[in-house]
Amino acid sequence: MKPLRMFISGVGGTGKSFFIEAIKCQVDDIWHPKSGEIMCAIVAPTGVAAFNVGGLTIHRLFQLPIEHEGKTAGYWALNKEAQRRIKMALKNLKIIIVDEVSMASNLNLAYLHMHLEDKFGTDEWFGSKNILFVGDLLQLPPVNGRPVFNKISNKLVKTRLGAANAVNIWKETVEYDKQTINERQGDETFFKMLDSVRHGCLTDESIDTLKSCVFKVQYKKNIRNSKVKEQILQFAYFLR
Repeated sequence: MKPLRMFISGVGGTGKSFFIEAIKCQVDDIWHPKSGEIMCAIVAPTGVAAFNVGGLTIHRLFQLPIEHEGKTAGYWALNKEAQRRIKMALKNLKIIIVDEVSMASNLNLAYLHMHLEDKFGTDEWFGSKNILFVGDLLQLPPVNGRPVFNKISNKLVKTRLGAANAVNIWKETVEYDKQTINERQGDETFFKMLDSVRHGCLTDESIDTLKSCVFKVQYKKNIRNSKVKEQILQFAYFLR
């Protein structure tokens, strides 16, 4: 059977996060993973996005190259010990879910494919594993690099991937489905506002609604309440 490789899209409020949780619960109910065993790998390009869906960053779980100071990272094969550890954790992997895919670059996608090839000893796309990409491509783009649907340039293919020809992995491998039903039935105004923001065409009504949500916080310079300080530090950590 051909592995599932699909992009699930939809505006805010259509239930993408709920869908991810439902898939994970279904995988757990069918295969009953042991402690420390990953059968449904949920990842995202950033720490905040990963935290929101109870996952890890894509770089951490799959040991992808990390871009520093705006420089594009090159690909390298993992050493044998790193490969062994990851293979043990992912040996019974059934599906990978990449959330907030708009923030992943086309090179991230290529690196993920190449690492999965190495880990599972196959030249099939993404190590012949089921993979779901979830998100909205009209939302935040990659901080560094081009979106996943862009073809990787010949220059980057040669300098970063060590290959000869340019490739568009997204176009060649990924099918598409779209969620359109608003699952937040009680807040149609908020739903319409999110849709106008993603298209970059805010109405006067949306602008007024957003302005009404602005408030000032009064605080003292020396915060002595240790609980408040801890909450602030936690919030700052997740914003990184």
